[in-house]
Amino acid sequence: MNKKLVLNLLSSSAIFTSLMSTLAAINPAHASVNLTQRLMHTDDGRTCITNPHGLKDFVCIRDSERDPKAAPAPKSMVVSSSPSDTNVAELNFTEEESDAAIRIFKCDCPYCINSLRQLRGTGNLVY
Repeated sequence: MNKKLVLNLLSSSAIFTSLMSTLAAINPAHASVNLTQRLMHTDDGRTCITNPHGLKDFVCIRDSERDPKAAPAPKSMVVSSSPSDTNVAELNFTEEESDAAIRIFKCDCPYCINSLRQLRGTGNLVY
């Protein structure tokens, strides 16, 4: 009987909507999530980083695509980034970086631009 009552209550749109909005208020989605990625240098001349949107698969570039002035990549390291608390009026990245991020990660959001810059050894995008 209790299961039937619960199913009847949940099937009511007003109660279901109220329940869902309560759950959303208790556990809201946050856009400012800390991102921890693994950056590694392979023996076959590639630099790889975990995909910022999947965090499971690795995305790699040849070392010839890295900035020649960049420090040599260590064998493996963990990279953490989090959005800053300050308001940034404009994100400073080039059209080439945007195109490269889209080509490599299929996206040019700030996390992907940061990952591209870490792969190339050119520093982080501040956001």
